[in-house]
Amino acid sequence: MQNKSIGKISFTMDLWSDPNLTPYMAVTAHWIEAIPFESPDGRKYKLRMRTDLIGFHRVPGRHSGQHLAHAFIFITDRLNITDKVYQSFCAY
Repeated sequence: MQNKSIGKISFTMDLWSDPNLTPYMAVTAHWIEAIPFESPDGRKYKLRMRTDLIGFHRVPGRHSGQHLAHAFIFITDRLNITDKVYQSFCAY
């Protein structure tokens, strides 16, 4: 994802609890991918909007902003994309 993104990456997150009250966080990444191709005029790029689920984690403890930020950074650091973070939106 990092090598294919031509710019920053946007994220959406959602938090919920299962019937046993175990809390989970899902993180989805959204980016524009540049796909190179050869044309009579030379190399060109086709742009494609991409969306992938990049994390689904149990998030025990309080759902404070600081705690959720640590969970989010854990996911982006694992994928080595923290420096590409543009915007995130969390609904819970």
